[in-house]
Amino acid sequence: MDIVIERLPRDADVELVVRGRLDAECAGELRQAVAAEIRSGVHAITLDLTGVAFLSSAGIRVLFETQREARTAGGDCRVSVASDPVRKVLDLTRLSAILMQPAAASPPAVAAPPPATARDLAAPGVRLVGFELPPARPLTGRIHGSAAPLAGQPGSAERLSLSARSFAIGIGALADDSHARVCETSLQPTLLQPPAGQPPSPRHAGWLAQSATAGELVAAGGAVYHRPPQPFAAVDYILGTGDLVPEADLVTGLSWEGFPGGRAGFEPVADAPAVTIADLAAALLVAAAADTLAVVIAGEVHGLVAAELIRPLAEATPVDHPLAASRELAARWLCFSREPVHAGRTAIVVGVITRVAVGPLAEIAAPLGPAGVCGHLHAAVFPHRPLRRAAGELAAVVADLVASEPVAVMHLMHDDRPVLGSGQSGFIRGGCWFAPLALTGGDA
Repeated sequence: MDIVIERLPRDADVELVVRGRLDAECAGELRQAVAAEIRSGVHAITLDLTGVAFLSSAGIRVLFETQREARTAGGDCRVSVASDPVRKVLDLTRLSAILMQPAAASPPAVAAPPPATARDLAAPGVRLVGFELPPARPLTGRIHGSAAPLAGQPGSAERLSLSARSFAIGIGALADDSHARVCETSLQPTLLQPPAGQPPSPRHAGWLAQSATAGELVAAGGAVYHRPPQPFAAVDYILGTGDLVPEADLVTGLSWEGFPGGRAGFEPVADAPAVTIADLAAALLVAAAADTLAVVIAGEVHGLVAAELIRPLAEATPVDHPLAASRELAARWLCFSREPVHAGRTAIVVGVITRVAVGPLAEIAAPLGPAGVCGHLHAAVFPHRPLRRAAGELAAVVADLVASEPVAVMHLMHDDRPVLGSGQSGFIRGGCWFAPLALTGGDA
């Protein structure tokens, strides 16, 4: 028997009236219906199961999962009324108190009210929910390396220790001491090729080993994710736990220490399906009255437009490299999303946004879209996790996401080619954390 689900909107919540059987074959449809409500911003959900004739253990599991996902988003999902067969199963398994609303139903759990200083702001293409300004004192960040290795030029890498308060993006790899290290704590140039007629030096051998594994990398709150430079590569990662502090060798990129102090939830305005990354960046820069911001975004993905390095930099030469002007050559080095990807998943995005890419940002920042802002952003993608409407504590959000297996690590980009272009990345909703960023290194 098929399952039938009817949606009945209420004042601030929704009731789903279910008819049929909640078994292994049909219970998944209920989970999808609840997930759709959560993604649309409805977090207070009740279930009318008076039309359900059979409840199996698979159905009970789905009731648990829907409740957990709604609570993760700051709401709740419980059975309001049930048929006699369903009520009997829940009573016998002693789950009625957990999965059903009590007779005098208490209001669903909701997120704590935002501080008095928080406010909602409307901007082109996006609504910022519970916007809170960061402290005036900026975070201090560093530009590491340069884009020279991406152009087939001499390169080096820097070893970074990435604590629970560290954030970093760029081209790099998880630290591996099985080969010679290029450097210890400071950038030291290493020739891409040894002098003519001489064997490779240990330093040159170390660079070749590191550049062979350097790919897209993002670090957030003690978790480091790395995509090796191969087609269809699986994401590798290290999670900082106990005394383990992850380390990474960064060829080019940026990092900063400390959690950004500003925060806001975000959602689309009117009937728009998503918030574009450019509109979100522009709104944050204007609302924070800042020229440059460090940002961390946790969002439910509408579609990501990105590129991934698929060949090791050890193979780059001055005429064959990822930044080549030839589209054919670039396609041999980079995998571009031909259309927005990873819809329905959840991503954490780390990076920098700026009004004008000058000074140390000139080499690594690029336009994010038609909104007139630039940035450099990397995303780690996970299976779908519901997010609260307003931005909560960043450390808790990161901890919840990194408990899942990563799906992808990508460098977000704006593809503005006529007709064939994929456009820009967008999110259904989410939270963002931000702070002014003062950068050193690079060309500074």
